[in-house]
Order: sequence, then C-alpha cells, then structure tokens
Amino acid sequence: MIKDTFFSLPRFINLCRKEMVENWRSNVLRMVLMYGVMAVVMVWNGYFKYRGTYNYQEDPAWVFLLVTFIWALWGFGCLSASFTMEKMKTKTSRTSMLMIPATPFEKFFSRWFVFTVVYLVVFLICYKLADYTRFAVYSLAYPEKDFITPVDLSHLVGDEKYYTLCRRGLEFGALISGYFFVQSLFVLGSSIWPKNSFLKTFASGTIIGIVYFLVAALVSRGLLEGSNKHYSGGVLESQEVVMWIVIGVGIFFALVNWTLAYFRFKESEIINRM
Repeated sequence: MIKDTFFSLPRFINLCRKEMVENWRSNVLRMVLMYGVMAVVMVWNGYFKYRGTYNYQEDPAWVFLLVTFIWALWGFGCLSASFTMEKMKTKTSRTSMLMIPATPFEKFFSRWFVFTVVYLVVFLICYKLADYTRFAVYSLAYPEKDFITPVDLSHLVGDEKYYTLCRRGLEFGALISGYFFVQSLFVLGSSIWPKNSFLKTFASGTIIGIVYFLVAALVSRGLLEGSNKHYSGGVLESQEVVMWIVIGVGIFFALVNWTLAYFRFKESEIINRM
C-alpha cells in the first residue's frame, strides 16, 4: 500500500534509477546515435573549413559548430521528448508500467526528468565528445594549423569582441525558452500518441505552433498599437521587454503543455486499468 499518495522523493529516485538501468541498451544506442551524427557533421564541415593554406586567428569552424549546437539541441531534444511515453505503446509494456507501485505523478515525472533534464546532460557530453573527435582528427591531419581548437561554448553568449551566437543573455534566454516550448509539445504528443509519436506530433505540433504564434503576434500587435495611441517610445517598444515577454510566454506554454501531458497520462492510466 502506497503511503504517500502523490510524491515521495526516495520512491522517485528509485523509479528514475529503474528507468535508466532497465533501458540501458536503448539509452546507450541513442547516445551513440547523437554522438555519431554530430561527429560526422563536424568532421565533414571541418574538411571544407581547414583545407587550403589560409591562416586564421580563431578556428573558422566555430561559427558552424555553435549553430550546430542549437540545431542539434532542438532536434535531438524533440526526438528525446517523443520517447517520454514510449512504454505505453504495447499492451505488455503498458501493463508493466501501470503495475509499478508508484503514483501517476511519480511515473510521469520520472519519465519527464529522464527525457528532459537528463537528456540535456547527455547531449552536452555527446556534443563535446563529437567536438573533441573533430579536434583530434584535424590536429593530426594539419599539425601546422594551431588555430584548430575545441569550440568554446561560452561563445554562445557574449559581446561584440568576438563571434557569438547571441549578443545578449536575453536573446539566449528567449532561444532556450523557445526550445522548452517546442520540446513540451513533443512530450504532450507522446502522451497522446505513444506510437509514432515523433511523426504525429511533428505534423500536429506544426499546426499548434502556428496557431500559438499567430495568437501571440496578434496580441503583441494589439498591445503595441494600443501603446502607440497614448504615447510614443512605450515600454513595449523596448527590445529587452519584448525578450522578457517571449521568455515568459515560452515558459508559460511549456508548463501548460507539460501539465496537459501529465493529466493525459493520468487519464490514460485510469482508462487502461479498467
């Protein structure tokens, strides 16, 4: 009999450990997939960047590598999120999951934690391993080119002294909040369509994303027009305020989608138990 009917930290930790240990083969294969894809892309790009007799003060591949970081984060993040409720695909795995002596919130939160938070740690490890693979290959191929160095992720955000992907922290914050919003759509899609979740969510999520964007654009336009009628140079015309609004809206809708995914999972659990 479960004493804590909502959440127990020791039980949650054991559940997370169970999820990662029992599925270690598939988890390792996914890690190898992430590493392999990024390593191939980085090495392929380096072939075109480093050939020739040009000399650079900074590694010319860094621009591509920083952009690749964001694209890979979003792509693999959405793919990882689509696996959140993969255990609900078949009757056997669904029954096994439903019989685990834990609350629905703990089951959902453990899956969410593994495929959202733990994924970020694994992604960073795979990205750096792929980058060091590129560095090792071309350091051996071109030992005379001392500008070939591992990418510095601090260049994701910075000032104008050197190339950075985002000039200000708010821009990077808006980018990350957008990532969590899109990723949350795939978590929600996984709870609705356990089978072929990525493809189904991509199709339906595109439509939902467009609707969200249009609503946000209309609301922003109305606010901006309303502010211009009363005064010029209003608060909403400030780029910093707009960035804060984007961050807030992205986080809000991400929380909404994660909450809907939880209640959808809870509902499916009740239905499947009947």
